[in-house]
Amino acid sequence: MRRELLHTPEGVRDIYNGECDKKQRIEQELHQTFLSFGYHTIQTPTFEFFDVFNREIGTIPSKDLYKFFDREGNTLVLRPDYTPSIARCASKYYMDETMPLRFCYSGNVFINETAAYQGRLKETTQLGAELINDDSPEADAEGIIMMIDCFLAAGLTDFRIDIGQAEFYKGIMDALEA
Repeated sequence: MRRELLHTPEGVRDIYNGECDKKQRIEQELHQTFLSFGYHTIQTPTFEFFDVFNREIGTIPSKDLYKFFDREGNTLVLRPDYTPSIARCASKYYMDETMPLRFCYSGNVFINETAAYQGRLKETTQLGAELINDDSPEADAEGIIMMIDCFLAAGLTDFRIDIGQAEFYKGIMDALEA
């Protein structure tokens, strides 16, 4: 094998030995935390139609998507974020289900930034949870509690969660006491 092919392209990296073991252990711990809150595991494709991630839906600019074409000429993209894929899947398969819906996921996402922006990788693992169709204060509180449990499950003991605005937090507390 040619020596220049022994390294990875810019923006991606190998994860191996102890680091890989630690990453997988943390992913398992976080997944168990999501399950303990009643979330259900879901998997979506690594690539989707471009329209799933269009500007009105997605948060990643079109220029930063890895785009390619299928045999029929449809524009496809490597998943840059899980949320739009989860929304697409939920609207297709769960329209008649009792709300709210709770999904959790883990997988790689891809963002084609022009340079290694502040050391940011082009391929990263995204693990998360989506609570669909519940805008109650209890849902907000659940998300905050689950986030704290995830940090603790990952072994973090010194952290701070910034809710953003004091009114948001006060609104949750007032609603929960009511």
